This record gives sequence, structure tokens and C-alpha cells, in this order.
Amino acid sequence: MHQRQQRGGGPAAAPFVLHVVWHTGSADAPRVAEELRAHFGSDRYNRMAGSVGVTALLREAGGPESAQPAVDWAAGQVVAVVALLDQAFAADARLMRHLNGLAAQAEQAGFASRLFPVALDESALANLGVQALRWHRWPDGDHTGRTGRLIRELTHEFTRMQRHWLASGQGRRDDELRRYREKIQVFLSHSKHDQHGEAAAKAIRDWLNDHSALASFLDVDDMVAGVRFDAAIEDAIRHGVLVAIYTDSYSSREWCRREALLAKRHGVPMLVVDCLQAEDERAFPYVWNVPVIRMDAGQPNRAAAVASALLDEVFKDYLWQQQIAHHGQGATRTVFTARLPELATAAVSKGITDGKWAIVHPEPPLAKEEKQLFTDLLPNVRVSTLSEWLKGAQR
Repeated sequence: MHQRQQRGGGPAAAPFVLHVVWHTGSADAPRVAEELRAHFGSDRYNRMAGSVGVTALLREAGGPESAQPAVDWAAGQVVAVVALLDQAFAADARLMRHLNGLAAQAEQAGFASRLFPVALDESALANLGVQALRWHRWPDGDHTGRTGRLIRELTHEFTRMQRHWLASGQGRRDDELRRYREKIQVFLSHSKHDQHGEAAAKAIRDWLNDHSALASFLDVDDMVAGVRFDAAIEDAIRHGVLVAIYTDSYSSREWCRREALLAKRHGVPMLVVDCLQAEDERAFPYVWNVPVIRMDAGQPNRAAAVASALLDEVFKDYLWQQQIAHHGQGATRTVFTARLPELATAAVSKGITDGKWAIVHPEPPLAKEEKQLFTDLLPNVRVSTLSEWLKGAQR
């Protein structure tokens, strides 16, 4: 169960507030802004919080009256401002001064408050005091490719902000910039006993190394000499996110099964990459009940889609942890899980068979037939969504 102290923004603060700002004279920025709103303001994030996971606000600025958008840095636990900068924005000296002022305010507020400039053309880089995401230099093909990369880049930066907010609630203040910059580690769980597992793992690793700020852990290359193999594996999984590369021999390999169970035991974000070619004699049940994405070993270009799905899971997991830090503080005999629960959720939770317990998860409610399994096997355990649990707690 996550038990983190509440901090910042007050009791009514939203988990994540996103402002997207552009100049009223921009030709391209409104389309990008709407695509960011559609992605980050979607239901898949709102379900994690029971109501609103991400508050996405579109802010047009500049023009004849040179409107300057104000930002309430206390309105959310985490507040991010994405400024879409082009020639029209850069030419508005007053608005650029205001933008640098927002950057200074964010710096003063701490790492849970950030301004992210996005340079849509070269002129936008002038007179900036913080590092920009350089959309105009990305070799990602058309507008759709660049938007996909922008969403990945921003999601990674947003998760850094969320991680910082959660760690600050635990009183960790030392060396904040170094901790903020720490990369999210991706554990690539795969079988070496068919030709596809290692090939897919290396394709994903190479793509992450070349095109993202994520760190990969591939046991062939990343084991530390002199350290017990099992301890290193568990530590890497516990402090990262697991990608299970599901090939024909995955379920038959002991270490693949152990890695998947460790991920479930520690409640870390998890993604299955389906690389099945022919058949699996016995599908390993504990690798499921998580998102699945298809990738053939001969399609390394699918690694971008894998990275997007992976970052999506991490971002949702942190949104859930933010909500639990607020609503779950002090709760006893309660297990909070960021994904729909399964019987394994109860199996890895110590003491859950002793007395009455609650398993709380995001929306939507567990299907009736699945819920019946808990009723039949664990009648002392009540399974509910966060919204349902909160209603019960308020009675």
C-alpha cells in the first residue's frame, strides 16, 4: 500500500494541471495544442483518479492587447506549462519576457512545477533561459511523427515531476536536481531460448538508447560483477518498470516467470509486448491483466509504439500514487493497486486473509464474473474502485 504524505496545492488541488500556451498569430501551434489536450486530457488518465486525473487548459496569448496568461502554481500537486514557440511568439517581446518570468516562478516553486518550451522553428530559441524541446529539428517525418515524439518526451518529463512530488512527500530534499534527472529504468524481461526474444529485446533497447531518455536493463549487458544475480534482478525490477517480451518460450523459462511475478509483487508498471510466432504450450497467467502491444521481432520500428505505451503506463501509475498520497493516507487493511486486481493481487499482499480487507483500484469497476471469484475465494475482501471506496469511507 502506498502511504505518502500530502504536500503542495492544498486538499482541493488536482493531481496534475497542464497549461498549453501559444501565440494567437501562430499558424501551426493551435493544432499541436489541441492534440496535446486530446491526449493528456483523455479518459484513460481521468480513470486513474476517480474523476479528473489531468486538468488540461489551452491558453492563447499575445495579439493586439498582448494578453499574458497567468499560472496558479498551487492549483495542482504537479503543474506543467507547455509553451509552443514560433516566430510569432518570439517576435512578441512583452510575451517573451512574461514567459521567462513564468520559468523563474516555476524554478522558485520547485521541480513539481516546470515550464517546457517547445521550439516549432529556429527563431523560437532566441532569448530563452531554459532548455527547449526542439520540435523543428526532429527527424521524425511528418506532423504526426513529431507529435508522437512530443507526447513521449513530455510524458517522460511529466513523470519526473510526479516522482519528485511523491519523493518530496517522504521528506527527501537532498540533491534534488540529481534525483529529478534520474532516468526511469526499463527492465526487458525476455527468453533467450528462441530466436525472437533476444532480438526483440535488443531492438527495443537500441531504440530507447537512441531515441529516448529512458534507461534500459538487459541482463546480458547490465549485470554488475560481484553482485548476486537474483538480488540485482529484483532491485532493477523493483525500482523500474517491466516490459515482458512474450515469445513462444517465455512461459517455459523459470527466470521469465520469476521476473513477471516480481513485477506483480512490487506493483510496478508493466507492459506485455506480444511477439508470439507459433504457439505457447502453457500461457503463464501472471504476465496478463496488463496492457499488451503487438510487435514482431522483425519490426524494430514498432519500438516507438512500445515506448509510448510504456510511458503511458508509468504516467498513469504516478497519477494513481498521487491520488493515494492524498486519499489513502492513514488507511489500514487496504491494498491500493494501480491496475484492475486479480487473485495474484491478494496472494502477494501479506496478511490479507486475516480479517476484513479492501482492495482499491482505478475505474472502471471489476467485471461481475471476476468480482465473483474474490467473493467465492476471499469473502473477507471487498473489491472496489477508488470512487466507491471513498463513498464508503464518507458514510
